[in-house]
Amino acid sequence: MITHRRRPRRGLAATAALAAVILAATGCSASPADEPSTNEPVEILFWSWLPNIQTTIDLFEEANPDIKVKLENVGAGEDQYTKMQNAIDAGSGGPDVAQMTYNVLPSFAVTGSLADIAANSDADLEDLFLSGVLGNVRVDGSTYGVPQDFGPGVMYYRTDVFEAAGVDVPQTWDDFAAAAPTIRASGDHYLTYLDAGLADFSYMGMWQMAAEPWTLSGTDIEFNLGGEGAQKWADYWGDLNSQGLLLHSTMGSDEWFRQMGDGQIATWIVGAWGLQALQGNLADNAGLWRVAPMPTWDGNPASSQFGGSATVVLEQSEKKAAATKFALWLNSDPTSVESLKTDQGLLPATNAAWEESGFLDEEIEYLGGQQARQIFAESAASTTPGWNWLPFQVYVSSVYKDTVGKAIDANDDLGAAMLAWQNRIAEYARNQGFTVAAE
Repeated sequence: MITHRRRPRRGLAATAALAAVILAATGCSASPADEPSTNEPVEILFWSWLPNIQTTIDLFEEANPDIKVKLENVGAGEDQYTKMQNAIDAGSGGPDVAQMTYNVLPSFAVTGSLADIAANSDADLEDLFLSGVLGNVRVDGSTYGVPQDFGPGVMYYRTDVFEAAGVDVPQTWDDFAAAAPTIRASGDHYLTYLDAGLADFSYMGMWQMAAEPWTLSGTDIEFNLGGEGAQKWADYWGDLNSQGLLLHSTMGSDEWFRQMGDGQIATWIVGAWGLQALQGNLADNAGLWRVAPMPTWDGNPASSQFGGSATVVLEQSEKKAAATKFALWLNSDPTSVESLKTDQGLLPATNAAWEESGFLDEEIEYLGGQQARQIFAESAASTTPGWNWLPFQVYVSSVYKDTVGKAIDANDDLGAAMLAWQNRIAEYARNQGFTVAAE
């Protein structure tokens, strides 16, 4: 079970992530001083890419008839963020509240585009949300979003491929490397794959080993992609890649799902949310997959995270109190959390959900009856602390494929490619006015 300590209201937290303690039936009490005084419901605009979120919005409006939520899907990821930035630059036209991934949130927070949740609510966030996830929405001591879901790092694996090859499920990265040649020799199988455009995979690996590829203090950035941790990650995967033991594929593509479904890819190292992707796209694989903790470097539990998003309130909103009330209710009220779990397939980010034995102990039929959420909880609790996103992380990810990705495709030196990546990022940072140091 996820362990955490609750403290009096001092802003301190613990470590992990997920779902529903309670702000009373209405979510959180906030003074609606910034909303017009009227008997008519306040209408707020919500941007979200979740396909079934209207179901949860209906539940909110039923419990909170004083607030109406207008839903718009303006696209996911970069599409939404571009439109949001345009609205911020124009001073109008943006949503009151929006969905935003954790890696992007600092980019909007540092420019003053997001409202501080604590300034518009008296909710005890430490009591409600797992501290390991709460850290994802905090920048310079302020809270710029409400955690919605998260992706504790795990390893999904094909039982049939491992059994046919006579290989045990790897517990350490040494085990993983030792298993790769055997899996490869057992037929048209690879232990796993490398995606030349997936910077998140490198983040996940460096986070786990506390590599700290960059540190940020105000406008000062120190890069360390040439340091021991980042280079260890590069050497490890570069060695497996140079031996031809890793399949090159693009996560989420039709071809990739076919390769996963055929057992050509035997493991998927990803956030826990990968279960929903497997169930939704590879239904005929039911019973073939299981989940295990991420392999570790020294045998001691250590994990990281991959993915997850928050609900943010824009600073330009004239309805911050109502928007904040909705954001908190959406992600912490028990009724909403249950809807997010069942209707959206999300892993909630509150303490209460992970204290519920029925949630933790549920046997997941797709995974052969495995109590998978116990693994998720262990991963969340063992997440290595201290990871930080840069305030221009979208750019950092965008140039990964032009540096590290090229080396992956060409089976070249990943260590050198990490330094090329660093140089691109550092140049961009300087152009944005940051003071840069790099090893």
